[in-house]
Amino acid sequence: MEKLSDIISKKVISTEEGQEVGYVLCPIFEDKNLLGFSVCDEESELEKFLSIDDLLFCKDEVFIPSIFCMQNVIVEEGVSPLGKLVFSDDGQCLGRVEECFLEKNKIKKLQTNLCEIMQKNIACLGKDFVIFKKNNKKSIKNNKKSQKNTKITEILPKVEILNKIDNENNFLNFSLALPIKAIANKSTVVGKKLTKDVYGFNNELIGKENQIITEKMIKKAVKHNKYNFLLFCCK
Repeated sequence: MEKLSDIISKKVISTEEGQEVGYVLCPIFEDKNLLGFSVCDEESELEKFLSIDDLLFCKDEVFIPSIFCMQNVIVEEGVSPLGKLVFSDDGQCLGRVEECFLEKNKIKKLQTNLCEIMQKNIACLGKDFVIFKKNNKKSIKNNKKSQKNTKITEILPKVEILNKIDNENNFLNFSLALPIKAIANKSTVVGKKLTKDVYGFNNELIGKENQIITEKMIKKAVKHNKYNFLLFCCK
């Protein structure tokens, strides 16, 4: 099995031209099947698509036959499970995804900070969350580091999940609320240059040194809770 986090941010090398042509940004899934990856073109700094059939994964690099394998098409943001919260359809939080294991270009299992989830129990690999479906009592394999008394404030589920929790805990006579995150004006950051590489969950690359900061990069940094770090690494 291959770890998805080991592939993200690897250099892409073309064997025909013998040059580094970019680096891996994020995976592109269709349901639970890996179609390929969006990559950053080293020359144009535009996102392009590489089919999984054209990729050869090595220890520190990804090799492709030719630079012409990089498809110059508009690629929607890849739906990666890394860093996402996992919820069952009855509102139970099963932790945050720390690793995704692949086998024959398909998701074999997900590992959260609380448990392991097999491919057959993944109902939806969504934009914001992974949804779990329970088949039997042995659907979830608990991690050794799993904590039984996980605090709700540590999980930080979204409003629709909080509604369910609030209904079950009315006897406490208080309601739960998420803290409000203050974000600086984006217009003061867009167009500046990064002074160092910025990484998010599981080594996912947000921005590269000397790269110009865009709104899309800021959106990704906020998603990975790295916006403040992004501010310190720009000039």
